[in-house]
Amino acid sequence: MNRVEKAAVIDELKTALAGATVAMLADPKGLTMSELTELRKQLRQQGMTLQIVKNTLARLATTGTQLQDLKPYLVGPTAILHGKGDPTGPAKLLATFTKTKPTFQIKAGFAEGTVLGGQDVMALADLPSREVLAAKLAGLMQSPLRGLVVVLNGPLRSLLMVLEAVRQQKG
Repeated sequence: MNRVEKAAVIDELKTALAGATVAMLADPKGLTMSELTELRKQLRQQGMTLQIVKNTLARLATTGTQLQDLKPYLVGPTAILHGKGDPTGPAKLLATFTKTKPTFQIKAGFAEGTVLGGQDVMALADLPSREVLAAKLAGLMQSPLRGLVVVLNGPLRSLLMVLEAVRQQKG
């Protein structure tokens, strides 16, 4: 690979990483090409891209981006996964993949402006998605209001039941 090609790879990766809100580094050691292709397909469905580049090129590409704190993890064989959106989906996918392929290890991750270690990415996989958490929060916020409405309607409902009983007696 000559300098022009390297510069093109660095620019392409830097552009992709600059727009990424989620990034993860993994060790693809021991994976066959067909397994990597299958992983790429699954990640593409999650809105993620998997690239394997030389660490020196990756270090140069992360310079000046929000992902520059991942440089210490760019050692040995490294696959860079990057994309936008909710980080729990790709984290769950990678956690499942590491269970079936023990040689595949997650090195580190980046989500919501924070660098995560490999264990933190695995813990992120145990969390529900952002949509589920938002729905639970909405339910928790709605519950006290629903209880208040029920309490406030109680005396009115009792009065209506008494009036209905009187109307039926006189009926």
